[in-house]
Amino acid sequence: MTNAQTNAQDKASNVQDSAPMSREWHWHPELPVKYAPYWLWPTKPGVFAKWVWQNWLQFSDRSIFLTLAFLVAFWVQPVGSEQAGFAFGWVAWVFVRNWLLLLIVAGGLHHWFYGIDGQGKLLKYDPRPYFKRKNALFKFGYQTWDNVYYSMMFGATFLSLLECFLRWSYASGLIGTSSFSAHPVWFILLFPVLALWQSFHFYVVHLILHQPSIYKHVHAVHHRNVNTGPWSGMSMHPTEALGYLSAILIVLLLPSHPVHMLFLGYWLMLGAASSHSGYEAIWARDRQALLLGAFFHQLHHRYYECNYGNAEMPWDKWFGTYHDGSDDATKRTRDRKRQMHI
Repeated sequence: MTNAQTNAQDKASNVQDSAPMSREWHWHPELPVKYAPYWLWPTKPGVFAKWVWQNWLQFSDRSIFLTLAFLVAFWVQPVGSEQAGFAFGWVAWVFVRNWLLLLIVAGGLHHWFYGIDGQGKLLKYDPRPYFKRKNALFKFGYQTWDNVYYSMMFGATFLSLLECFLRWSYASGLIGTSSFSAHPVWFILLFPVLALWQSFHFYVVHLILHQPSIYKHVHAVHHRNVNTGPWSGMSMHPTEALGYLSAILIVLLLPSHPVHMLFLGYWLMLGAASSHSGYEAIWARDRQALLLGAFFHQLHHRYYECNYGNAEMPWDKWFGTYHDGSDDATKRTRDRKRQMHI
């Protein structure tokens, strides 16, 4: 480790509570793992306001997805009357744009963390190195090639198909367009509502995928990635990819604008890349440059039968599948896994 990385490691330790680290991790955030503060009772307005500021209004992955959705919806490719009919031009642009976005986000994060080794193990969850050696478990023999194939072939492609259908639905009047000028409060509130919806949808779909008969034929493709990287996020069997991305179809039922549809699509696809990066944050120039943290889901990849949802809503806590990062929770999860597969 370089002197700069050593100094950065010392500074980054301030992010971590003084409690002992779990011996199974190189680094983890303060434990127990916390949910979004929507669910604190009694409510703590100060904590909630700080969380909203950090996650929605400052530079974060979700604020990037939000900005990107606005750019595409109002400038790069707004929904227009020409999209009331399927034509090669606008459809092709949707596919090319989504392939490029996933390539830039997942590829960029992979290059930083595992290509040029931009921050070594600083804020890395798993103590083991990312799997670069040849392994017959993966298609083409390598984890990265396997992940890129499934992500681009099914992840970005299926999202593009769904986006084209929804663009046609808006343009043809099959679903109405709810504008900011007509419904300003709903227009703004729908963004966090969609994040909460995705949490529920993910929990239900994920729980189904972990049924043994489905897991071994479908979800096992994704769980080849125990030590995850950015390309692991959308590396899914096509059946799983379609089920996971189908969360975007909620705009068929809720009054929305295409910007909401795009935000949810980027949350699903690009958010999977950032949340599977294997790191808590990008650390550059001796400071945290971009928070990515998804230790909640990293626990799922390590122990499998826990944390089927995400930290946006406490579904796992409510239904007894919550892993808070403690050694006791690891023992309970392993016992539960043995019972499930007897």
